[in-house]
Amino acid sequence: MLDINFRREPIYLPEDRFDENDYIKYRIALRKVPSLKLLRDLFIGRVIHASPQQWKNDVLELLKFNVSTRDDSTKWKQ
Repeated sequence: MLDINFRREPIYLPEDRFDENDYIKYRIALRKVPSLKLLRDLFIGRVIHASPQQWKNDVLELLKFNVSTRDDSTKWKQ
């Protein structure tokens, strides 16, 4: 996270969006920052902070998903 200044978008943004003008810098960063590739590979899903209870429920669902799948490339979908 330090290598990318705690930016979240380069971690969760789908690769097909890297060609858009606003995100070209992330495509370049992905080539130059090996830790960003690792973060993207390990990322399984994003939890939105809409309300404390909803966040808690989604985190629990994300954790259940994480232990229920053997395929590390599978991403959690809300």
